[in-house]
Amino acid sequence: MKTAIALIRQIAADIERKHLMLASAGLAYYFLMSMVPVLIVLTAVVAYLPFRNGMEGMSAFIANVLPRPVLPALERILDTVSLHRTGLLSFGLVTAVWLSSKAVKGIIMGLDTVYGAQAPRRIWTNRILAFALTLGVGLLLVLGVLLMLSGPFLGSLFRKVAPIESLWLKLWPYLQWALSGLIIFSSIELMYVFAPNVPLAGRRTIPGALFAAAGWLVLSWGFSFYLQHYGAKLDSFYGVVALPIAFMIWMYWSSSAILLGAEINSSLDSIKSRHLPQLVTRPEYDLPRTG
Repeated sequence: MKTAIALIRQIAADIERKHLMLASAGLAYYFLMSMVPVLIVLTAVVAYLPFRNGMEGMSAFIANVLPRPVLPALERILDTVSLHRTGLLSFGLVTAVWLSSKAVKGIIMGLDTVYGAQAPRRIWTNRILAFALTLGVGLLLVLGVLLMLSGPFLGSLFRKVAPIESLWLKLWPYLQWALSGLIIFSSIELMYVFAPNVPLAGRRTIPGALFAAAGWLVLSWGFSFYLQHYGAKLDSFYGVVALPIAFMIWMYWSSSAILLGAEINSSLDSIKSRHLPQLVTRPEYDLPRTG
């Protein structure tokens, strides 16, 4: 209990001392700037997958990780991009990946702030690392889309093993949500491992990644629930800019979940180091004195 109280106090103090809420606002801005390039890259890649309904799988994946009220606007962007996908698999795709890496660069900066990195990496080292992590996260997202598309195939296999088709239809929406959570967790864990400019040895990453992934999904669901039931009040107050403002608020909360997860890892490491017993080296036996 004392350790838990100490952990909560340290996290609360570090949030103020490191200005993590301000860093979350900056990270949300990076997310907003990178959203369209990310959609361009994913659309260009998914369109050439050997599946007829690749865009449907991508929409199903996005529906589990983003608030549902913003999906119509994103789907319009996807439809526009898919019409020009042929020209994207060239220099345009490389440019889109480079632009989408701005969000990863923002995460690198935020995690360096959380861990108090003394010496930041060189500019080009940071850019190359952001580019590589963007490719890694992109591969995980494509894997998530592939898993969404595998539902009908797995359903046909399930019907051969067990004749209860309705059971698979009931389970598949929950499995989709779980698969989306696994992809989000893997992406955040990848960031926590490689992004901060601090040694990995002895550093915790999994507890914070679990918290951040769960927080991301819960925030998406909660924000969708709020907009569906109380969005009319938001529309009456903000008018046509209500949806962009709501989407930016969700990005800010999601960025806060990522940085707070990293702060949980950092605080756990700090408390662990303070409670380690002081090792005193003692001789195994006393040698007799001579002379």
